[in-house]
Amino acid sequence: LVDRLGDGNARVDKAARDAHLCDLMRCPSVGASFTAQQLLRPLKKKSVNPRVYIARLQLLAAMVTEAGVQPESKEGLPLDPTVQLAMDWFNNANADVRENAVKLVAACYAHAGLKRIEKYLANIRQAQRDIFDEEFDRVDAGDGLEMGQPQSHRSGSNRSTPKGPAKAVPIPEEAEPEDLTTCQFCGMHNAEATQEAMDVHYWRECPMLTQCQYCKQVIEIATLGPHLRDECEGPGAAQAAKDLGPTQCPLCKAEVGPGEEDWRRHILQEGCAANPRGAKT
Repeated sequence: LVDRLGDGNARVDKAARDAHLCDLMRCPSVGASFTAQQLLRPLKKKSVNPRVYIARLQLLAAMVTEAGVQPESKEGLPLDPTVQLAMDWFNNANADVRENAVKLVAACYAHAGLKRIEKYLANIRQAQRDIFDEEFDRVDAGDGLEMGQPQSHRSGSNRSTPKGPAKAVPIPEEAEPEDLTTCQFCGMHNAEATQEAMDVHYWRECPMLTQCQYCKQVIEIATLGPHLRDECEGPGAAQAAKDLGPTQCPLCKAEVGPGEEDWRRHILQEGCAANPRGAKT
């Protein structure tokens, strides 16, 4: 059933989702926790259609919304692996995959609060953090929560620490559309860009991204080292990770530094000599 999620045949995809959500999650002898274990397993294929990521993310978000997270809910989903999967897939080149990853994190936030998921948001760029904060604002306002979400989580802030100065911030009635004209990674701006054009940019052109040679997933160069060490199942990935230092560029092996600006300077300004995409000047 897991392998049929995101199937190109819409009826097959829906049947797989209904089986997980209705037949398995709500079955007393199975439950949400066991069902989620199957969905949280690494994908088997090296090259995966975005539909597969989206289907899993949407199903997990629905399950979190209905069943909650552990330990608050005994039958809820395990929080850490759920949020970790969402953050891993937030690096996907496809905009719809990233959007659904944000929604899954927000579903977890609605039950667990900011304090328990803050560690997963600590090292992302401010522009990316703003995307999550906007989704958290919608959760606090009660927007988009369905399938039995507890009323106590439908109003008021679920953050254990304030986002900023204590002042009234209006919550938009509708979600602002994603900016399709500017790359969130390299800052490339194209006023005429479309969703498809930006996806092509992420997949083939963005100098801040690269394709893992072992599993073919497109990810940030700055996170390629941890990817090889902790996520990639391709043959040779583990050995490649052992040869990399914590602040070393995985492409040219130069020492870069730990910060986001260090990586932007190395790739966009100085120009990584081993980056096949390069930085357009």
